Amino acid sequence: MGELRLPGLATGIDTAKLISQLMAIERRTLNKYMARQDTWNERKNALSSLKTKLETLKSTAAALSDARQLRAYATTSSDTDILTAESSNNAFEGNHTVVIDQLANADRWVHTVGAKYAEDYVGEGTFIYTYNHQEVVITTTADTTLEEFVGLINNDANNPGLTANLLYYNDAYHLVLNGNDAGSDYEIGVNASNTEVWQTASPFTAGGANAPLATKIMDLDEFDGTFAGDETITISGQQHDGTAVNQVFAVNANTKLDHLIEEINDAFGGTATATLVHGQIRLTDHTSGASSMQLSLTYNPGSGSTTFDVPAISQSTQGGSVTATLAAYAEADFTETQAAQDSRIKVDGFPAGAEEWISRSSNTIDNVLSGVTLHLHDTGTVQVNLTRDIESVKQKLNSMVDAYNVVLAFINENTGYEEETQTAGTLMGDATVRSINNEVRMPLLRQTSGFVVDVDSFLMPGEIGLELDGEGMLSLDNSAFDEAIAEDYMGVLAIIGADKTGSSTSNTVQLYGASSKYTTAGTYDVEVTVSGGAITGARMKLATESTYRDATFSGNIVTGDSSFTSGGDAVYAENGLQLSVDLSQDGTFTATVRVKQGFAGAMEDALDRFLKATSGWLTLDQESVKTQIKNLDDRIAVEEDRLAQKEERLVARYARLEKTLALLQSQMAALGML
Repeated sequence: MGELRLPGLATGIDTAKLISQLMAIERRTLNKYMARQDTWNERKNALSSLKTKLETLKSTAAALSDARQLRAYATTSSDTDILTAESSNNAFEGNHTVVIDQLANADRWVHTVGAKYAEDYVGEGTFIYTYNHQEVVITTTADTTLEEFVGLINNDANNPGLTANLLYYNDAYHLVLNGNDAGSDYEIGVNASNTEVWQTASPFTAGGANAPLATKIMDLDEFDGTFAGDETITISGQQHDGTAVNQVFAVNANTKLDHLIEEINDAFGGTATATLVHGQIRLTDHTSGASSMQLSLTYNPGSGSTTFDVPAISQSTQGGSVTATLAAYAEADFTETQAAQDSRIKVDGFPAGAEEWISRSSNTIDNVLSGVTLHLHDTGTVQVNLTRDIESVKQKLNSMVDAYNVVLAFINENTGYEEETQTAGTLMGDATVRSINNEVRMPLLRQTSGFVVDVDSFLMPGEIGLELDGEGMLSLDNSAFDEAIAEDYMGVLAIIGADKTGSSTSNTVQLYGASSKYTTAGTYDVEVTVSGGAITGARMKLATESTYRDATFSGNIVTGDSSFTSGGDAVYAENGLQLSVDLSQDGTFTATVRVKQGFAGAMEDALDRFLKATSGWLTLDQESVKTQIKNLDDRIAVEEDRLAQKEERLVARYARLEKTLALLQSQMAALGML
């Protein structure tokens, strides 16, 4: 039932207005809460905007934080119709002459006789072909048409990369087999019977997953121990014709599965090809039919105690066990219309022999010139020129400068005090924002971590042209930058983006590596004791600290204390720092190890402390603001409920008053009539 309202019916008093005025007084607390809520919402929005601007600054700093990635080269070709090229940060500046003798081609076979109609039957039987050292058996029925035969080849799950189609010529449909890849490795073969294959019974694994070619032997799950230096693998067996195979090669910490595959191929002298398929070594004979081929791998630990459990290798497909019986589709029924061939080039006159060439199975070559990819388009001679791309570094620096100034201007605007309007900035008094201002500026003002006088060309960002003015705004002096980079190109890249690289003062104890994420840049004092060719003790500390901490060691590698807090942060500065030790002599050896980090990486790390998703200082500040807003929301809800009840009581009270007065007036009117 709705509330009774009688606004001035009996008394002539505007009770609605009176209630409104009384409620306005009651709403003073609510208005105070709402004003505070507006203020906190403004802070929330300001912090959100600041976070966006800081994330932009962090991304520009990240683009500068790895000196290796800053190395860039402008790459040009004297004739782009013949060759185009591109380079990575692993390239080196210089000019190169490239002579292209021939382009790589894909193999193509055409069935000579053909069929009158695409719907003609090919007959019942088996068709065996090879491509990329893989063999496929296609089975047809008496009702298989030529068109369906094409589909069986193309849709076969075991198709290694060959495409079949039909060519209509001279009133006949001809089956065409096209290799999808260029190069001599991708020859097509039509076999009279199947080819022998030997394969490991199980895959090599690394971390439980099938190992790729680039996996080092020492990183395989099947390997255990530390190399002593005289370990070997013996490759033995027989070639197709029974010729004995016996080859021994040395393995070390840098030997990869790729190297093992190459050694197997060398041992079989082009009569068979070894590949790695889903972690398994597969050896495929080059000649179909019955074969005497065999393969065995034996690991010899030498003087060490390493183990390498090579999976058993056995015959997985017996050569000649399946015969090709599809009539009129034997090798003699096909014509090779385009032979598979490698591209052939010389680079800077090498190789020198007139008949010697660098051969690759593709027209895209990325493993001849370090860091350079060559795209071959035609034969001829081309000049390839690589020059330092200084402008790309400048652009990245200017992007960081712009992003830094946007952050600084925003912080100044929102933490300052406007005298004219006597208005404080939205974030004035916020300690986290003040910390951001200081932390982000420090890498630009202080000596860069790990850089020292008389060793490094530059020690501070100001020495390469980065300047802060009186307002704290950042700028890049192009002239100073150009002079610095002309003086020491690598030195400039290092002070910008050295990524936990460095050196050691000792020939015995060397810097092996450092964690980009966890190791603190700086100078470390290290002490290592070697006895009997083994490490018996190791400790380290920052040069600024007074107490050493024990380090762990295994083989000849020393690793700094890698403890973490419950929040996932490194407890000690040396977390992830690794040193290699020469074990050839006994004694206690000391070293000063420098771990360098450029100012861009230091700025990125500082920003990360504020922007971490759960524990960042700015993130926590935002959560605190959200808590204040939530508390005010709760108070406002309680206050609004109280006011609603208050207004309801006032309305009821004045309604009763009106009702009572109306009754009295009615009674008095009745008495007057008497």
